[in-house]
Amino acid sequence: MNRHNKGQFFLLIAAVVVSYFVVIACANRGAGPQGGPKDITPPHPIKSTPKLNALNYKKNRIEIIFDEIVQVEKAFDNVIISPPQKQMPVVKALGKRIVVDLKDTIQENTTYTVFFGDAIVDNNEHNPLPNYTFSFSTGNTIDSLQMSGTLINASDLNPLSGIVVGIHSDLSDSAFIKKPFDRITKTDKNGHFSVSNIKEGKYRIYALGDIGNNFKFDQPNELIAFTDTVFVPYCRTIQQTDTVYRDSIVTNRGIRDTVKVLDTIVNRRRNMFFPDSIILKAFTEDFVKQYLVKSERKDRQHFSLYFNAPNEKLPTVEALNFSFDDKVFIQSNNRKDSITYWLKDSLTWSVDTLKLKLTYQKTDSTNMLVTQVDTLSLRAPKRVVKNKPKSKGKPKQEFLPVRSNASTGFNFFDDIYIDFSIPTSYGLRGNVLFEQKVDTVWKPMPATIERLDSTGLKYAVRTTLKPSAEYRLTVDSAYFSDIYGRVSDKFTSNITCKPKEEYASLTLEMGLYTGKEIVELLNKEDKVIRSVKVDKNKIKFEYLDAGTYYARLFVDENGNGKWDTGDYDTKKQPEEVYYYPYDFQLRQMWDAEEYWHYKEIPILEQKPQALKKEVNNKKQN
Repeated sequence: MNRHNKGQFFLLIAAVVVSYFVVIACANRGAGPQGGPKDITPPHPIKSTPKLNALNYKKNRIEIIFDEIVQVEKAFDNVIISPPQKQMPVVKALGKRIVVDLKDTIQENTTYTVFFGDAIVDNNEHNPLPNYTFSFSTGNTIDSLQMSGTLINASDLNPLSGIVVGIHSDLSDSAFIKKPFDRITKTDKNGHFSVSNIKEGKYRIYALGDIGNNFKFDQPNELIAFTDTVFVPYCRTIQQTDTVYRDSIVTNRGIRDTVKVLDTIVNRRRNMFFPDSIILKAFTEDFVKQYLVKSERKDRQHFSLYFNAPNEKLPTVEALNFSFDDKVFIQSNNRKDSITYWLKDSLTWSVDTLKLKLTYQKTDSTNMLVTQVDTLSLRAPKRVVKNKPKSKGKPKQEFLPVRSNASTGFNFFDDIYIDFSIPTSYGLRGNVLFEQKVDTVWKPMPATIERLDSTGLKYAVRTTLKPSAEYRLTVDSAYFSDIYGRVSDKFTSNITCKPKEEYASLTLEMGLYTGKEIVELLNKEDKVIRSVKVDKNKIKFEYLDAGTYYARLFVDENGNGKWDTGDYDTKKQPEEVYYYPYDFQLRQMWDAEEYWHYKEIPILEQKPQALKKEVNNKKQN
């Protein structure tokens, strides 16, 4: 190739290259900004007044500067100062700065800690700076010991977030009730806590759902946790070995390889603070304030009263503008906190506003029950006048509505119920016929009707059912009648019981039992399906629907058949609760069997993840 041809060749190559880049540029001209990766970096403190862990700082203002614009989310709920402050500090974000103004008088020779939790976030993506804590001292030294652990709900082992955890150097029982904590922190979303900047000494530790915001247990409905253990915090320095790798090497061919290669081993000294695994189990004492929640008159025939807690006896009602006494039928639940008064006198129905004097027990400001007298005015709903077409002959009789749980797909071990919305009586007229279908013939079976309450709102049909069988319940007309004289019409219900083949069963072999345990079978919502007392090393749940189940156990120390909470005055802890750590997947016709030693696995690892729910301070209160 001569010199002239060579020049033309290189010019051609250059033109092709330039054309290629021009085409690429034109193709991307309309694409616009493509953006970069999402910012996931939390803000970082770069400067502060005073400096972190500064000594002899005696001013009330703290200022922290970050590398980007920041916000403080829900400062009142999330930011906490230690030692506890009587007056709420002012916490605000100003651009890249966070300013904390302490309103209490600064204490001499004291270490201050501002616990932000995850409240500090960047302005754009709200990336939190996790568990950020800022400390300084007003004296010549800064306290540096720590105590940490986890707070869980005693009844279901759920982690509790946003709860105050505090310590007392005063080891007397009264300190928790009479004094604010020495130092405090708050639990995170996993229930974890760390009380920091502690002096050397002996301490008791507590948790408190601080309704009164005064850092002491002075309201009986506050959530609390305590332990009898006296803790002595300490620090231990350990030798930690870290392995350092090079990210890449150059091979003998000059190619950079990304395989990590061991470079060196580094020995580091690290401070570990103890105790670091305290477990606190929180509960609310068996105390509920008593007061009248509401009174209502949904229709002219009755009015209802609802109380916040059980009553030992029914309240006293004095009618002011209507007749009471024997012309009222009283319906109450066992707790006497939900009471309905049925008015049998038609003249009373016509009174638009019933006036009455109510005398009952109410909790006062000192949490004592006192006699309360209220005057109530209960207005009936407005009458709705309907234009009914005129009918010839006698008006149609209005029967008493009857409801029953009888159905197809019925569990043969369940009871058949009949219930009403108005108090009734039964058996004055007519009969009840219960039959089983054998081949194609209906054959009578023994059955009786039993009233389940004093007001006649619910009845049970007592008989024996079998799997795969078909039954028929027939009740004659006028067998039931209500307090207003209406009677039931004749009704028939068909019942078809499920076959045994549609059920599963679960057997638990107990690796530990003392005779006090009660095992509860749970559904996916952590609700109790069935329960059984453990009196031998194997327990069995039979005739279960196919599905997912869980198991919980509590130690019934007082033998009353239910879980009991704790009490601080008597230093009684709530009854112990344990979870089987896995689910049970049951299928039809399966007989599953599992082994369970409820103390083999640490308590914090027991509750299945599918059942765990974070419970915050607001939900508790």
